[in-house]
Amino acid sequence: MRTRRTMLALSVGTLCLAGCSAPGGGSDSGLAVETSDATAAPGETATVEVQASSVGVVTWQLAGIPESWQVTHEGFEPEPTAVRESYPPELVWDPVADSVTGSLAVAVPDDASPGEYALAVEAGTDASDERVVSEATVTVEG
Repeated sequence: MRTRRTMLALSVGTLCLAGCSAPGGGSDSGLAVETSDATAAPGETATVEVQASSVGVVTWQLAGIPESWQVTHEGFEPEPTAVRESYPPELVWDPVADSVTGSLAVAVPDDASPGEYALAVEAGTDASDERVVSEATVTVEG
């Protein structure tokens, strides 16, 4: 696990150096993102709740989660105006949304090892380099 956490820390640190404020924090523009932790057993789905403000784009990084795990977005209000199918995927609001809520569903495979996995969620305005990051912990029960 130490290697995954180290890679995630490096990824999040790099994102912050690219123009974000403190992870999960806001800025003068009101840009902010918060995530909840989630727990699931192998074969189940963990649901990470996401809340963001003054947001134009939301994306997630699988640095701490195996690449074979599927993460999908569900129930975002308001709905994104576009979804960029890239890596990482991006949900886009144009114009910038004052407040956004929704969830990310993490499908935990049947053969997943018990432990804690990190899911970094990043929000930005998409018009500047300003970004904020919140890290959710997905706990897989044994």
